[in-house]
Parts: sequence; C-alpha cells; structure tokens
Amino acid sequence: MLTAMLLPLVGLTQTAIPTPKSHFGFDMGADYCLANYRSMADYWKKLDEASDRVKVVEIGKTAEGRPQLMAIITSAENHRRLKTIQADNRKLALAKELTDEQARHLSGAAKPVIWIDGGLHASETLCAQALIEMSYRLASGNDGEIRRVVHDNVILLVHANPDGHDLVADWYMRKEHPESRSLAGVPRLYQKYIGHDNNRDFFASTQAETRNMNRAMYREWFPAIVYNHHQTGPAGCVMFAPPFRDPFNYHCDPLTQVGLDMVSAAMHNRFVVENKPGVTMRDGAAYSAWWNGGLRTTAYYHNMIGILTETIGSPNPSQIPFVANRLLPKGNLPFPIEPRDWHMRDSVEYSITANMAILDYASRYRSPLLYNFYRAGKNAIEKGSRDTWTPSPSRVRAAQAFADLRKPENRDPRGYVIPADQPDFPTAAKFVQALLDTGVEVLQAPSEFEVAGKKYPANSFIVRCDQAFRPHILSMFEPQDHPVDLQYPGGPPVAPYDSAGWTLAYTMGIQFDRILEGFDAPANALGETVSPPKPTIPDRVEPFFGYSFSRAANNSFALVQYLERMRLRVLYDHDRFILPAPATDVESARWKAWNLVKERAEQLGVSMQPLTEAALGDELTIGRVALWDTYGGSMPSGWTRWIFETFSIPHKLVFAPEIDRGDLANYDVLVLVSGATLSDRERPSSGLADDPTVPQEWRNRMGSMTTEKTLPRIKEFIEKGGTVVTIGSANALAGRLGLPVRDLLVATTDGQDRRLPRSEFFIPGSVVRLSVEKHALTAGMSAEIDTMFEDDNTAFSIAPDAPVTVLARYADKPLRSGWAIGQDKIAGQVAAYEAKVGKGRVIGYGPEVLFRAQTHGTFKLVFNALIRQPG
Repeated sequence: MLTAMLLPLVGLTQTAIPTPKSHFGFDMGADYCLANYRSMADYWKKLDEASDRVKVVEIGKTAEGRPQLMAIITSAENHRRLKTIQADNRKLALAKELTDEQARHLSGAAKPVIWIDGGLHASETLCAQALIEMSYRLASGNDGEIRRVVHDNVILLVHANPDGHDLVADWYMRKEHPESRSLAGVPRLYQKYIGHDNNRDFFASTQAETRNMNRAMYREWFPAIVYNHHQTGPAGCVMFAPPFRDPFNYHCDPLTQVGLDMVSAAMHNRFVVENKPGVTMRDGAAYSAWWNGGLRTTAYYHNMIGILTETIGSPNPSQIPFVANRLLPKGNLPFPIEPRDWHMRDSVEYSITANMAILDYASRYRSPLLYNFYRAGKNAIEKGSRDTWTPSPSRVRAAQAFADLRKPENRDPRGYVIPADQPDFPTAAKFVQALLDTGVEVLQAPSEFEVAGKKYPANSFIVRCDQAFRPHILSMFEPQDHPVDLQYPGGPPVAPYDSAGWTLAYTMGIQFDRILEGFDAPANALGETVSPPKPTIPDRVEPFFGYSFSRAANNSFALVQYLERMRLRVLYDHDRFILPAPATDVESARWKAWNLVKERAEQLGVSMQPLTEAALGDELTIGRVALWDTYGGSMPSGWTRWIFETFSIPHKLVFAPEIDRGDLANYDVLVLVSGATLSDRERPSSGLADDPTVPQEWRNRMGSMTTEKTLPRIKEFIEKGGTVVTIGSANALAGRLGLPVRDLLVATTDGQDRRLPRSEFFIPGSVVRLSVEKHALTAGMSAEIDTMFEDDNTAFSIAPDAPVTVLARYADKPLRSGWAIGQDKIAGQVAAYEAKVGKGRVIGYGPEVLFRAQTHGTFKLVFNALIRQPG
C-alpha cells in the first residue's frame, strides 16, 4: 500500500530535463556521431541540476587526471535515505552482523543497488553513448515502469574509462565530413597504460580507474547486480547475453550462478516481448564464468550477479550479415534475426532494453534478490568456519571412491598467515593491498603469535576465510584447476575466455601458510589501505662504512634509482646492494644525504644493515633503457611502462622508425615484449601516414619492425655492447639472429615452421613454476619461483657447447595453477637464457615474466638485466 501511495509522487519535481539532442546536437546512436566524455560530464551536470532523481559524484581521478563520474539515480525519497540504503546493502553483502530472520526482514525493506557501466573499452563506442541515453530516460521518464524502478532501486551509472572515451570520440570526430569518419588508427592505447587490458585488472587493482570502481563496488555500495556493457556481438546476431557457457568456477556460490540465470532469463524474455531478435546465449559465444579479473567476473567471487553483454553497432552504418547457422531457432538463439541494415541507434535501443530488464527484475524480485545475496555471503562465512572440501576437476578424475575426496589434507583452509619475516615483505604488503582493494578483511598482528604450532613475528598478516568474500580469497591463494574442456573426446581444447589460472599469491611470490584448523590470533583489522611495513634501519655504527640492503625485495630497485638520482655511489654483489659511506669529509653533508636515503628507504619498506667493514662489489649503473612500443599502442609494453614508472626506472619508448634510423645507439638496453616481432615486409599504415588530420608526432611512430631494416640495426646494437631482453613471442628474434637457441614448441613440417597443435601442447594463461639457476641475472631470487605462461610463450633448446647460459628451467611438473595439455614437453626445459653476441648479449624469457604487472616474483629477471655489465 505504501508503495502504491508513493509511486505517483515520483517525478513531480522533474522539470525541464534536457534531451541528449538539445545538449549534444544529435541523438545518441545517430549515424557518424559520437559524444565525448567532456560533453557527457557537462550533460550529467545538467541532469543533476534539473532532476531530483540524479546525483552525480566523482569516484576518483583517472590515470590521466580526469574526474571519473558516477550518476546515482533513484527517487528523491531514496536520495534522502542514501546513507541508510548503503548501510543496509553493506550488512546484507557482508552477512556477518545478521541472523537469517533479520536478513529476511532487511531484504524486504532495503533497496537493491544495481550497477550499470559503460565505456570500459573505449573503442566499443556504443557503450558510453547508451549510458548517456539511459541516464536521460531514467531522469526524465514518467511512465509507470520508470517510476517503479527508480523507486525500488538505487541505480549506479558508472563511466568506466573517461580517458579512452575522450581519445576515441575525438579521434573519430576529427574529420569534418561525416562519411569520412572512421574508428581505425587510434594512435595510442585508450587507457594510459593498458588499453583493452583495463578489463583484466580487477583483482590486482593496479590502475586508478580499477581502484576507483573496486572501492565503489566492494567497499561503498555493494551492488547485487553488476552489468558490464561491451561490444561486439557474434556475426549474424545483434547481442550476446548470458547465461554463459561452462565452466562456472567451483569456488563461487551456486546461488550466484542460479541468480545469474534468472536475471538472464528476464533479459531474453524482454527482448522477445519487444520484438528484438538476434540475441544469443551460452555457447553462442566464447564467454564463460570461470575467470576472476574482469569487471563482471570478479563480481562472482563477491556473490554478486555479474552480467556481460556484447552488442554490435558502430557510428558508421553497417549490416547484419547472412550467417546460415544463425537463422534457425535453437536453445542458444531462440529468436534469430534476418540480415538487414543496422545503425548504432538500433544498438542503443537494445542496450536500453537489457538495462530495463535488469532493473525490472530487481524491482519485482528485490526481496529474494537481496536475501540470496546475503545467503551466499552467509554460506561463505559458515564454510570458512568448519571443515569443508571443494571437489576440483583433477581430484574428481583421480578419485576411486567418495572417501578419496575427503582426505584431511585436502580440506579447504580456514585462513592464511603471511609472515612478516619473508625476504620481500614490501611485496607481501602490496598483495594485501590488492585484497583490501577488493573488500577482503585482512588482519595484522601487533605482536608475536602462534598458530598450528608455528610462531609468527609481529606485523604478520592474517586472512581468515570465515567472511562473505571467501570465494575471492580462495581464488587469490589457491591454485585453479581448470576442467579439461575439449571440442570432442580426443579433440583439440576449447580455449578459456581468458586465463585458466591466475593465483595472485603465487605470481607475486608471496610466502604464506595455509591453516587447516580453526584458529585465533591477536590481530587488528586493517582499514582500506596497508601502510608500508616499517623497515629495520639501525643507527650508524662507528667506524661508519655505509649500509647494505637485500636484493630480494623488489622495492630495493626503486631505492637504487633514488640513490642514482642523488648521484650516490652504489655497489652490488649477488645478494645485496651496497651504499658506501659518502666520500666527503663534511660531516653535515654526509648526514644530510643519509637522512634523505633513510627517509626514502622507510617509504619503500626496505630494511638496511650497517656495514662493519668496507665492502667490495661491482659498481652499479642502470643502463639507458629503451622500451619497444608501436603505433596504436602495445598492451604488454604499456604494462611494462607502468612497472618501470612504479619502480622509478628511467626509460624511453622507441618505435620501429627510430630503430631503423639507428637511434638505439643512445641506449644500453632494449626491452622487447610480446608482440615485438619482425615481419618480412613493412605493414601498411592504412593511409594514415599521409592523413593531414593525424599530428606529425603520431605519424613519426608509424611502421613495423622488419627483417630488412630493423634486424641489422638490432644486431649492430648488440654487437657493440647492447643488451636486448626478449619476452614471450618476442623470442622469435633469436632465430632471426641465428643464435644457437631453438623454440621447442615449433616443429618443422614440409619446410614450414609451425607451432605444435593444441591437441599436443596447450597452456592457456596459467601459472607455471621455474627452477632458477644462480646467476647475476637471477640475483635476489629464490631457487623456485612462479610466473605466467601464455598460449604463445615457449621453452628453448640450446645447442651443445653454445655460448649460452641457462638462467632458469621449467620445473619437472611446471603447472601450478590453471590448465595444461602436454606440459611434459616443457618440463625441465630452458625457460630463460643469456646468449653472448659480440660485445653484447640477448636475454630471452620464454614465459610472461611481467604479465599484467602481476608477476612480481619474476620482475627481478628484467630489473637485473637493466644493470650495465661490468667491464
């Protein structure tokens, strides 16, 4: 009765709501038109001023410094109660303060929070334009359904990538004549560092936009449904919408999967009712719900219903093509669409239909939606409080009886302890920050304590599993066991949507203990951030010879950069960096320099030890670093650039034209990441090189590396003393240079080199273990370490008696987390090498040792390569 009385009041104060056309000069989705983010921000400001349903807030700054905006849309009454609504959803999501009875009552009274975003992948231009249209319709609509959904829900419209939106829209609209506009040739990545990989960062939280959105989702608003818009749909269809194909990750609560299916059914039903054909589902496309790391996928590990749609549409008119197998109705495509002309305005309408289906579902079923959200969290707490066993595919395959799945040693952990006395504790703190950024509760012990008969030092971290986001915790610490997914028995594998394994504690090289019994320890909950661990830096002793600090900590490399900028002399040996006492007789100068060093070391969490005698070592100089990139931007290069900037490593980007001119003479080290390969002929620039609307600075970057022009320059650079680091697919350079190094995963058939078929060897985005040799390039590393292996990575065979040094091999059983077919082909084989060429060297790393800035455990393989060789 109360709802019926309130509904007519919603929108009475809605006056003079500006239409998109009145502001932008065109309708959203109009042919050859794109609105940019600047104009969108101005439009949202107008909606905020004109409508009592809309409040626009900034959730943080982007990588390029723009305000990242979120529009909160709900009834005026709900706006007055927003803090209470937030608190209600927080209680339901975290589940620890409520009984079932209290949760049922609160679910009946609370308003669900629904997240709808757009623009994450800026080249998928539909999504931000549809977000603008959706904001207008929710702000201005006065029909019964709009009034109901804004009364019953709090709707968060989130722009996921403002920087990219401005870049792509401005690029498209730069030409005066509409028919000449094109999205082709955008000159750089549409996120400052990582472009398309901005949807691969949501458990690591390295980027500003990711942190902003994770904070909003997992610490402030706790949406029950997270809807992530994307492009483009499968050929012959308009859209892919869930349900997804298998596998669904076994750590996620079944309520999440069932809830996802229910929301998906409401979406497909609405498309049919509104006569909008061409929406496919399940195995109609490649999308699954296994991986953690995307905007909508990390939501599953937080008991949220994550929706992904992929929709066709471009500002340039297009056509739905004839695809014969998309014309007959079937389970994954109940309502096919016939070939026809298509406009982005059509896609905007499909996006609005999908949004409204979700909001209508949340309105009609808000009480069970919220209660199930709570129940999934409560299930997690209960599982983390008792003995549980999670069957995984390999254990199920190996089991002869059910009892085999209930071995005590195979219990799920009750929690984890991250000791403070591990060699790289600052990196452990970064891992903890990633957990905090995704809403996980982490404790820190103020004093020494004991768990399961083992003593741990003060400041150690504790992560208990009796909390609502337990699926995410397990995903970060435990190995993934991807099902064997084949196209048919004995056939080739079905590639996973993204990584098959990703265990962040492994790739960051974190030492931790799994606690299988219930335990208590005196500890305090951390807030939103963890302070850098307080390092040990004793006062100087007399006589004063200086200080040393361990090479085991990645942050030591950042400290070295600082010392170099201060022009302080630094030495090094295999285990440590050495800072001799400043060579000055002026006591005040010595102490001024030392105090600055101490301050920076404390900021980085790097402990230092006073030297008791004059230490010997090689003189340390970081080489001048060139990092390969390409016109349009390379994501592996962008990730590497972010790593270098984070650790204060000076570097410059180099492009094919610069290398071809011989500009490598200005550098000591050239880093070639995956994608930096040589072609036999120059790749065309699609006419952009002669396009007067493209600034000269971008045209100077056009071109590709070729065997004719680039290879001789790289060879000359090495022979004169340069270092070239090759990672992943860039290792093809070894063959071009004629090095005695062979790619083990390439076979020669009929005179053609071909990668082994996937039915014989396939490791799709998984964590592998390396056995590390003692060498200058592995200094500071443990004997065994984990890193990532991608589908195009490799292992090496070294010719006998070749001037090549092995740095690391794959372990006897390489797979640590994920999926592998034929892993025996790389077991014990070379994963990393150093080859002498003239006065220089080539350093090859077969796996992705810098993968998405997650593999902190193998960062040192590249950091060490940047140190200029003695002599």
